[in-house]
Amino acid sequence: MDYKALTWSVHDNPNNPGEPSIGVITLNRPDRLNAVDPLMRLELDALCNEIARNSMVKVVILTGAGRGFCAGGDLKSEGEVLGAFDGSMGITGPYKEMAEYFFNDLRHKVLQSAMKKLEDLPQVTIAAVNGPAVGVGLEMATLCDMRIASNKARFGEVAVPAGFVPESGGARNLPKLVGIGRAMRLILTGEIIDAKEALRIGLVEEVVKHDELMNAAFALAGKIAANPYLSVRQAKRLVKMYWNWNRTDEGYQQELEAVLEITRTKDCQEGMRAFVEKRPPRYTDPYGAHWPFPSASPAEKKKKK
Repeated sequence: MDYKALTWSVHDNPNNPGEPSIGVITLNRPDRLNAVDPLMRLELDALCNEIARNSMVKVVILTGAGRGFCAGGDLKSEGEVLGAFDGSMGITGPYKEMAEYFFNDLRHKVLQSAMKKLEDLPQVTIAAVNGPAVGVGLEMATLCDMRIASNKARFGEVAVPAGFVPESGGARNLPKLVGIGRAMRLILTGEIIDAKEALRIGLVEEVVKHDELMNAAFALAGKIAANPYLSVRQAKRLVKMYWNWNRTDEGYQQELEAVLEITRTKDCQEGMRAFVEKRPPRYTDPYGAHWPFPSASPAEKKKKK
């Protein structure tokens, strides 16, 4: 497949030249800090199928092109389908709203599929976080088996402040990495932390100088890939089996239902606009004025008097 929003390359193990056993996925939208648009979702979903069938690759490194790892979902493209910004998909007629919600729902279903496949790769995965990793970018890092960060990396779970909800395993994985209190704080406030703090709380396992990031990732990948093939595969499978004790199909469905409900609200549209416009959001209520208890009308107030 010819990838556009991603690049995929296979490299020799530095500890064993001539053995092409290390793959690198690069999120490739550097002009948008590698924000995940519909094409990237589709390509990652397809690429994970390709990688899972590649018996030569033992370790996969995930990183970003340019100065960012992943700035989360592409709110501009997400907002357009929901009418949050000027412009639309060009759909007209009586089925306009239904079609727009259909495509909105589809993009979230594809994202969930791609993230599940990334987490389920039989190869060992290493996130080489080279810059901002926020929203789904942070969640992608938590889906990997290990995380190495550049000293320029920044981390934040910004879904809630942007009018969304974590939908790619963040609510499941982040508490197991940093503890439920810290996870709650990151999720509910959208705080951005630097690489040093991420190391302190256990979100990443190593922080290196920015220019040394990929060398450090390849060094770790090389050590892992030098081990026996089946030992590596089975060790990962067993560790992930216990790690995923609370991962269920019902959980995936509830994540999806939560984000689909939220994307139907005016607050979600306002959150996207505010995030893109870099201003504080003006949230009101999820479904309409004074929901769920509408204020009394002037006539009703008069009756009470």
